[in-house]
Amino acid sequence: MRRRALIWVLVAYLFLGTWHSVLNPICESSDEYWHLGFVVHLAQGGALPVQQPGRETSWRQEGSQPPLYYWLQAQIARGLGLPLERLDAACPRNPHANLGDATQIANRNLALHGPWQAFPWSGMVLTIHVWRFVSVLLGALAVWGAAWLARELFPSRPGWAVAVAAFVAFNPMFLFINSAVSNDALITPLATLVLALSARVWKRGTTYKGVLLLGGLSAMAALTKLSGLTLWPWAALALLFSAEAGTRRWRYLALFLLLLFVGSGWWFWRNWQLYHDPTGLNVMLDIVGRRHASLQDLLREGEGFRRAFWGVFGGMNVLMPGWVYALLDGWTLVVGIGWLAFLFSRWRRKVLDRQTWGAIVGYIATVFVALVRWTMKTLASQGRLMFPALAPIGLIWWAGWEWWAQRWPHRWLRVGTAWTPLAFLALLGFLAPPLWIAPVYNPDRVRVESLPSDVERAEVAFDDVVRLLGYRLPQASTVHPGEDVDIRLYFERLEGTTRPWSLFVHLVDDVGIILAQEDRYPFLGLLDMPRVPPHARWEEPVRLHIPETAVTPARLHMEMGFYDLKTMERLPPAGLGEDHVSLGSWVLQSNPGPYPNPSFFVFGDRIALVGFDIHPRRLRPGDTLQITLYWQCLASMNHDYVVFTHVLEPPQRIWGQQDKAPRVPTHAWEVGKVYAETYTLHLKEDTPPGLYEIEIGWYRPDTGKRLRLPDGRNFLYLSRVRVVP
Repeated sequence: MRRRALIWVLVAYLFLGTWHSVLNPICESSDEYWHLGFVVHLAQGGALPVQQPGRETSWRQEGSQPPLYYWLQAQIARGLGLPLERLDAACPRNPHANLGDATQIANRNLALHGPWQAFPWSGMVLTIHVWRFVSVLLGALAVWGAAWLARELFPSRPGWAVAVAAFVAFNPMFLFINSAVSNDALITPLATLVLALSARVWKRGTTYKGVLLLGGLSAMAALTKLSGLTLWPWAALALLFSAEAGTRRWRYLALFLLLLFVGSGWWFWRNWQLYHDPTGLNVMLDIVGRRHASLQDLLREGEGFRRAFWGVFGGMNVLMPGWVYALLDGWTLVVGIGWLAFLFSRWRRKVLDRQTWGAIVGYIATVFVALVRWTMKTLASQGRLMFPALAPIGLIWWAGWEWWAQRWPHRWLRVGTAWTPLAFLALLGFLAPPLWIAPVYNPDRVRVESLPSDVERAEVAFDDVVRLLGYRLPQASTVHPGEDVDIRLYFERLEGTTRPWSLFVHLVDDVGIILAQEDRYPFLGLLDMPRVPPHARWEEPVRLHIPETAVTPARLHMEMGFYDLKTMERLPPAGLGEDHVSLGSWVLQSNPGPYPNPSFFVFGDRIALVGFDIHPRRLRPGDTLQITLYWQCLASMNHDYVVFTHVLEPPQRIWGQQDKAPRVPTHAWEVGKVYAETYTLHLKEDTPPGLYEIEIGWYRPDTGKRLRLPDGRNFLYLSRVRVVP
């Protein structure tokens, strides 16, 4: 009966995984484009990539990953003779994509989509779908391995095998990741199989054949993703404490280590030869971007981490409804309490298997600590990266939830309660593609036949390419820093031939400084202009966020137009004598507060910027800029800190600077008191015209270490200034 139930779980998983694979547009999973680039490179006969920061490649940071998954998919493509024509033709990239930001209205798509991707598939599109289905099949191994692990660790509880398998199979994020081209699709099944085999070795003993299998799978895991290294110590411990191993345990361990060295040692030696780093992570960080986050920074990212365990889709920018995450968070809390109660009840009856539960928690902690260390170095606070431990997490989850379900007096209530959350996960896995994923990539949702009655008519043509038909602006005449300005623009495609023009929308103040902007292709970034059919009409909703550091008072207006991203040439509107259209007028007023431009930016949990003033904001080369900053002491300090102020051309070129310690050293600051400090910056004589950021921050002069903001940055872009000839 339970074997039949497990088969049904596997069938349901294969259906849901294929469902995700088909309905989620290609190249719209996290980093799928770069994973694809790696596979295509190998399938076309290329050697393993040698990473060079600053060089644009079709695999980017993924070229630093261990190669097993990519090699496997490349061999499948070559063996089946699958088409391998240009990836950029199958998946044209959206150059304005907003990765990891689910608050954006537009640019949530990583690629452009059209009829060439529709079923029946052909060419490179067909190849990508075959690779995706291979990932789905690999995920089935993880589902089966989860059941195997549960059987080995808890043979007296056969029902747990089906439940843990279902927990893995129906997790919406697992379905999403394992229906895409990604090495995550291989590391989770390999990790689960290694854990299950390690449990078998530990509980029942082994033979040389078992050691060969364990060592081979462990080496394969390390050659798939570096998180596979977390398996090695636990597999070695299983061999050392293997049941009935006797004097052979040390031989088994030696053979296991030899297999690891032979199977994967070459990869680490290659990295050492190329990068002087056996893991290759340093060069990967140079490509993907570094940071130096604290544990407190990671705690602030906890909500995103939890959500990404259950389901954050697209380029980490497509969410399920908020109530789903709230329900899953509450459910997790209930499960955690139930698990502790389960352990306590077993301990009181002196039947608690401490070693087994210690091993389960120990492996989860190993993966979590490794992830924390990685996340402190780069932006990676994603719960899906815990999936190598998904089956052990499922064991804790089921033990905790079953404890609650067993409180019911009747069997049918116990069974129904236990399986309800698993059915809910399966329902989420089924609904996510049609309800929350696919609609994001449908351009028809902004297509209009006629303009709403409350739209202000415009009729401004941009050559013979596109016409602005009208717009809708906020009715309020006053706005404040930190607020959003919502705008709706209405366009019609004309019949002229065209290039892939990008729409720009700027919020500009009376000094000519751009406070907020958004650039996109038409139809929310989903289509480039050549793919928009003539006479099509559509709405472009735009949300511009006024920075909290916008200088007040000021008068704002909106500027919009079109430009070519490659040449930066603008498409001029007819009859205006400008290269843009200006719309609206708003007064930017200060938020309430005792200081100019009230704000609250906390540096190192010690000092808060509570106000500032900048004068003048329009300068010429050689002019002097004065900045007054109001600092509030939040906590007593044992060290003296220095403020740096820069006129900066991002990312690093400085055209004016003053570093100055406060008049009262920070070790003598009183908690709660506000200190006003003025800084004078002399602009260099050869400063070119343009917009420049005012960058500020704090550092210790003895170590150079900077204080950090809650988001992990060690600087704050305060505002902008304009330099004119």
